[in-house]
Amino acid sequence: MLLFGVKCNYEIAWRDRALTEDEKRARKKADRERKRQEARDAAEKKKRFGLTPEKKRKLRLLIMKMATDNLKGEQQRRLEARKNYIEQRLKPLDDVSSMSESQLKALCQELHNQLKTTEESRYDFEVKIRKQDYDINELNIKINDIKGKFVKPSLKKVSKTEQKLNKIKKPKEDEPNFINMANLKQTTNKFALKEEQKEEEKINFRDQIQLKSAKEHREEEA
Repeated sequence: MLLFGVKCNYEIAWRDRALTEDEKRARKKADRERKRQEARDAAEKKKRFGLTPEKKRKLRLLIMKMATDNLKGEQQRRLEARKNYIEQRLKPLDDVSSMSESQLKALCQELHNQLKTTEESRYDFEVKIRKQDYDINELNIKINDIKGKFVKPSLKKVSKTEQKLNKIKKPKEDEPNFINMANLKQTTNKFALKEEQKEEEKINFRDQIQLKSAKEHREEEA
């Protein structure tokens, strides 16, 4: 009787264990299906609301067209503003042929004053622009120093053909046949002065001999 009860309990425990493993497998399977469904839903949503390559191309073309139209409109507005300004400043002249000499002089003086004022204004604007450019450059340098970035200098492009020609024309200094005259040591004749002194000593010795012989000859005659 006891053995039968133990066997029943073992069978119940094994059945519970089997059911638990089945539930785990079913739960894992349900999780996988749920993740797959979420991925499919996300892809469908992205496909429905996202940008396909064709839509991106059309959007890029539309943006470029809008930017071109804006540039053309801005250029047209600037031309119209320039034209209106010139028309306001340059008033049409009267009939010069019917003017007297005094009227012509007055007109010339007026035009001269107008030109003078315009040149002064142009000079003031140029000075102002140069000052603004200088300030902008200084601010850019400060910003680069703060960020730790430095502006790369613009390098001059040299063609390889020109470099080869220069190498052919100018030999290298490290070549054995090349002699750099600037690097040669300048030497002087150290013995030139001594030789001149020896020549002078020889001349003086001969003079002394001649004087001595002349003196002896005079003494003998006396």
